[in-house]
Amino acid sequence: MNEKKFSVKGIYASGMVLQQKAVNVIRGTGICGKTVVLQFNNKKYKAKVNYSGEWKIKFRTPAAGGPFTLNLFQDEESIVFDDVFVGEVWVLSGQSNAQLPMTRMRFTYPEEFLLPKNNHIRMITIPISYSFGMEKDSIENPQWLTASPETLGVMSGTGYFFAKKISEELGVPVGIINSSQGGSPVTSWMKESSLVKLGKDDYLKRLDFWKNAENVSSKISSMNENQSKWNDLINSKDEGLMNKWENLSFDQLDGEWKDCVLPGVFSDIKSAAVVWFKKEFTLTKEQALALNSKNRQIWMGTIIDADKVWINGSYCGETGYCYPPRRYPIGDGVLKEGKNTVTVRVQKNGPNPIVFYEEKKYCIFNDDAVVVPVALRNVEQRSDAKCTDENFIDLKGQWKCKTGCICENAPAGMFFEWEPTALYNAMLAPCFDQTIKGALWYQGESNAGGYGEYADLLEEMIYSWRKSFKNSKKDFPVVVMQLPNWSDGKIESVPDAGCWPQLREAQRDAVESTKNTALSVNIDAGEWNDLHPEKKRTGGTRAAMQALRIGYGLKFAAPAQVHSVDSSDDSWIVTFDTDGSGLNAYALNEQCVDFKKESDSVEGFTLVQKDNGKLVNVKGKLVSNKEVMICREDLPDSCKNADFAELRYLWEDNPFYINLYNKEKVPAAPFRVKLS
Repeated sequence: MNEKKFSVKGIYASGMVLQQKAVNVIRGTGICGKTVVLQFNNKKYKAKVNYSGEWKIKFRTPAAGGPFTLNLFQDEESIVFDDVFVGEVWVLSGQSNAQLPMTRMRFTYPEEFLLPKNNHIRMITIPISYSFGMEKDSIENPQWLTASPETLGVMSGTGYFFAKKISEELGVPVGIINSSQGGSPVTSWMKESSLVKLGKDDYLKRLDFWKNAENVSSKISSMNENQSKWNDLINSKDEGLMNKWENLSFDQLDGEWKDCVLPGVFSDIKSAAVVWFKKEFTLTKEQALALNSKNRQIWMGTIIDADKVWINGSYCGETGYCYPPRRYPIGDGVLKEGKNTVTVRVQKNGPNPIVFYEEKKYCIFNDDAVVVPVALRNVEQRSDAKCTDENFIDLKGQWKCKTGCICENAPAGMFFEWEPTALYNAMLAPCFDQTIKGALWYQGESNAGGYGEYADLLEEMIYSWRKSFKNSKKDFPVVVMQLPNWSDGKIESVPDAGCWPQLREAQRDAVESTKNTALSVNIDAGEWNDLHPEKKRTGGTRAAMQALRIGYGLKFAAPAQVHSVDSSDDSWIVTFDTDGSGLNAYALNEQCVDFKKESDSVEGFTLVQKDNGKLVNVKGKLVSNKEVMICREDLPDSCKNADFAELRYLWEDNPFYINLYNKEKVPAAPFRVKLS
C-alpha cells in the first residue's frame, strides 16, 4: 500500500484564476484508499486515492467571478486555496520577449505602476528549469500574483498588457500562465515524439546525450571550472582593477587615457578585453541640491558585454551580460557641488566590439525627471518631459578611455534549458492539467538562422500542445506574435542583411497551416538598437485583439495580408486581404508615423531584378482601401524597362519607414511575392 503525503500537483495555489464555465481537473497524492473531498462554489466532489497514492477530481467552474475558496480534505487534513477567481486563462510562452518583466519598462510605462491593485489581472511565472526524458507534474511553491504596484515589476510585460486588454474588453478576470525562457529555441518547447515525427535526428541525438545524467553533470562541472579560471585570469590581468582606477579623478589620469565619444562602437581590440571609460561633469550648488533631494539614478544605455559603474569612486551597479538597460541607483551624498567623475568598466568576452548603443539614454537624473526611451517614438509616441538642468545631467559626448587588459576569449558556455524538449518537460508539462482558453507564443529570435525548418516545427508544436492540454478545448486558439523590427544595433536599413524576414514568413506560414490560429503583426513595435523592445503595450494589446477575434468572436480585424499582385506593362497592383478593416497610409515625420495626417504614398516596397538580383526600392500609391499601385514610371531610369522576379514589402530585418495600417492602427504584414 502506498501512503503519500496529502498534496496537490500542478500549479494550483491561492490567488489563481480558473477557466470559467469549463471542466477543470485537480490531482494530487494521498493515503491509498482514503477519500479526498473537494468543496468549491457550494458543491462537493469526491475521489478515492488509488493504490499508487494518486487521486484526481474533475469539477465544473461557474461563470466569471470571485473570490472563491477551494477546500480539499483527507480525513482531518485540509488544503485551502483562497482568493480564487474564475475567468479566462491563457498560457504565454516563448523566449525573452515573452519573459521580459515590467520592471525593465518602469520608465516606459510609469503610469502602470501607479494603478491600484487589479484583481482581474493575475499571473503565475513558472520557475526556470529543465528536464530530459521525464515530464514534470508540479512546480515547487507555485505563486499566483495579482497586478499591483508591489507586484507589477516581476510580471511579464507582454502578458500584462495582453491580460489587461482582454479583461477590459470582456470584463472578467484573466490569468496568465507565464512559461517562458530567454534565448530558448522552439525545439526546447517540443516533446520528443514530435521531433521523432518530423525526423529531426540531429535534435534527437542531442537529447539522447543529455538524457544521461553523467553527461549533464560532467558538462556543468567543466563549464564552471573553465569559466571560473577565465574570470580569475581576466580580473588578474586587469590593470584597472589592480590599481583601483574607479577612484581616479580626471586630474590623476595619465597620458595613456585617450579621448573618445559615447555612445559609440569600439572595435580596435579583436579579442576579449577590459576597457575603462571616464567622464567628468560639473554640478552647480543648485544642481547638486536638486539631484540629491530625490532618489537618483545613472542610466548608461545598453552596453556590450558586461559593465560596472562608479561615481566619484562610489559603486552604483553592474550587469553581467549585454542586453539589459544599465540603470543604477546613486547613493546619498555621492554627487557633489563642483567636479564629479563617472567611471565605467566594460568587459568584452570575445571578438565582438564594445558597443554603447546609439539613441539610448546616457544620463544622471532624479525622480523629478521623466525619462522615456526615445526609441518609443514610432508607435507609442512620447517625448521626454520635465528634464531640466536641475534634475537631468546628459552624459553623452566626450569621455576618456584606457585599456585595462587584453585577454584570450571567454570559454564557450551553454544553457541546458535551450536543449531539445528541456522546457516542454520541465516548465510546460506541470501546467497540462490546467484548463486554458488559449496560448500566446512570442518566440523566433533564436531560430532566425534556421528559418527553413521553423514553420514545420511551429506547426507541430501547436498541434502537440493542443493534445497535451488535454482538459482544454481540442483546437484552442493560439496567437503567434510575429517578430518586430530589429537590426542588431545598425541604424541603417540593410535589405537582405539578416534572416528575420524569412523567420516572419515562416511564422505566417505556420499560422496559415493551422486552424484557429492568428498572427499578430509587430513589424513597427521593435527597436533597431535593442533585441528587447520596450513597446510591450503595443505587442501585448495587438496580440489580445487577435485573441479576442478568434477566441471570443469580437469584431477585431486580422492584420492585412497580401492577397495578390497583378502585373501589367506599366504597373503592379497589390491587393490586400483586409478582413473588413480598410487600409490607410499615413504621413511620416522622420521615421515617426503621424496618425493624424493621412497620405496616399506607401513606403517599404522593393522589386528584385530578374537578371542580376539587384534590389530597387519604390514607393506605392494607395488607390483604394485595399489596393496599392506601384508604377514603373516611379522607378529609376536605369531599371524602368527591367524584368523583375519578386515584389517585397517591408522585407528587411529593420524596415525604417512603415506607414500602411488598418483602421485599428495595425500595420500590414510583410511579404514577398514571385512575379510571373
